[in-house]
Amino acid sequence: MQNKSGIDPTGHHVLVLPDIVKEKTTGGIYLAPQSRDDEQRAATTGTLIAVGLSSWVEFANGEAWAAAGDHVSFAKYAGIEIDGIDQKKYTLLNDQDILAVLDK
Repeated sequence: MQNKSGIDPTGHHVLVLPDIVKEKTTGGIYLAPQSRDDEQRAATTGTLIAVGLSSWVEFANGEAWAAAGDHVSFAKYAGIEIDGIDQKKYTLLNDQDILAVLDK
């Protein structure tokens, strides 16, 4: 997976592109922009875009448990939101905030 964000995580940090929250619920109700923003910030799944060079070194004999391109679950409200040069909003996390790799 190519990183087009312009953001290269350092150390034990990882970069995730959170899944997009829909504007309309399955019941047909449109979410107000503020509600959608709050839901987007609380999103806990996304695509792992990039991994810092020291990620997972301290865990599991240093073997990575996730790689760029994996769909992952991460801790709610973890990390910081950061804008990429591609106009997308990313979340920069600590490696230990990746909780699971999800089936595609």
